Amino acid sequence: MSPSLPLTLPEVAKPLNLNGKRILITGGSRGIGAAAVRLLSSLGACVAFTYKEQEATADSLARSIQEEGHKILALRSDQRSAQDAESAVRQVEKTWGGLDAFVGNAGVWLPTPAEAPDLELLDEVLETNLRGVILWNAAVIPALRRSGGGNIVLISSTAGQRGEAGYGVYAATKGAIISLVKSLAPELGCDHIRVNAIAPGWVDTDLSAPALRADPAARKRIEGIFPGNRIPEAQDIAGPIAFLLSDWAASINGEILNVNGGTVLCG
Repeated sequence: MSPSLPLTLPEVAKPLNLNGKRILITGGSRGIGAAAVRLLSSLGACVAFTYKEQEATADSLARSIQEEGHKILALRSDQRSAQDAESAVRQVEKTWGGLDAFVGNAGVWLPTPAEAPDLELLDEVLETNLRGVILWNAAVIPALRRSGGGNIVLISSTAGQRGEAGYGVYAATKGAIISLVKSLAPELGCDHIRVNAIAPGWVDTDLSAPALRADPAARKRIEGIFPGNRIPEAQDIAGPIAFLLSDWAASINGEILNVNGGTVLCG
């Protein structure tokens, strides 16, 4: 018997094809979310993304993706609202007949010093980064069940693994996301729903702009903690999101994928 021929590139890449997958992403108008929206759309997915205030930015992103021939929905939603979460899921199901995956990306990074926490900022971080994620999961999971299964990818952070001075509440919420993933994976596995997280470190986006773009000296110091002296960009996180949503990751469940340029080696 002659040896089998090696796989061609299209055959190797086939498991990464997200053609027709119906995906909802929170916080998709800028940064990591926008990079994920663009990449998942290019891989054939029907992508709905939420935004809160950046209407012009969201409309521009949606138009550019439509012009490329992809299916897209831009939904104005508040991460902290259970009603908005349920409405977004209904809109996706009404438009495309179901939901196959959810990317919980929306979040805020605000200072909460231990001895003088601003109660307004404290509530915003807790309600957006933790309570909001739980509310959106609660809306998404029944839709994934109705589709026969699917994927959830939540965005955590290296702060949730090692802490972050001055941003303790942010770090606590991101650590909670890791625990939530570890809890949901076995809970939802019987429904054929995989749940994983990505833990980025510093990423050059609008969220981190006050630290990375306002002070060249500060940026230089932060670059120095990376073995390659390069701060990741949004697309560096979008690729791993696509991977976890794809069939290449079919046996990955309950895992935290660290994408931090080698700055936090936590295993």
